[in-house]
Amino acid sequence: MNRTSRFRFGYLPVAAIVYALLLVPVILIIVTSLTTSSVPTIPTDELSLEWYAELAGDDQIISALVVSTVVAVSSAIISGLIGTITAFGFVRSDFPYKQTVSTVLLLPLMISPVITGLAIVQYAGMIRLPGDYPALILGHVVLTLPYVFLIIRARLVTFDETLEQASLIMGANRLETTLNVTLPIIAPSVFTGGLIAFVVSFGEFTATQFLISPGTTTVPVIIYTELRTGLTPTISALATVLAVIMLVAAILGEVSGGDA
Repeated sequence: MNRTSRFRFGYLPVAAIVYALLLVPVILIIVTSLTTSSVPTIPTDELSLEWYAELAGDDQIISALVVSTVVAVSSAIISGLIGTITAFGFVRSDFPYKQTVSTVLLLPLMISPVITGLAIVQYAGMIRLPGDYPALILGHVVLTLPYVFLIIRARLVTFDETLEQASLIMGANRLETTLNVTLPIIAPSVFTGGLIAFVVSFGEFTATQFLISPGTTTVPVIIYTELRTGLTPTISALATVLAVIMLVAAILGEVSGGDA
């Protein structure tokens, strides 16, 4: 066994411990959602899905799931479109203060979501934006756009532009080349960016507190509100549903955008 192999085998136990520490809380949430007790405990006799049935009959939670899904899908689509166009502009053109503009665009990643939430509330008030879905989606787009922009910009920087030149030489115009050559090649990156935007938006809590209205409460806010009155197996079931949605999105991103 050479030195590189010994290093890899020595690394595996450390990686296993780190992953275990990260996953144990999630596994505990899933297990406690299957209890028959009225408090979230680890089931010792039998497993039950009664808390998932109660979850399905809770109109407030179902409404929150619908709101979270609508907002996350809308944010992913809008961030995908704006992020793609913006990335093209940054990679394919040159303009004054380019680096400064890029830094400003990435500010939502650097500052607290509390500040972002307050800023969106004030801005929505100034332009008289309705305080339900429009303000909520706008806030989530501001938070998710930097992720999409970074992913697509990184893909465009490494893009082989000789493929576009070959298309132009063969007689295609710039629009046809973009639609038939460039976009299909960067599509996995666009899809991955959209999925990350969906996941970030679906789980966003801090800034969302400033943007919700009685009819547009999201799942993370519902979980926090319920926790203030005590932890129940229903909350464990809801958190499990949230984790499954995140896991499915991550798997889709890995399968469809693995080479992004």
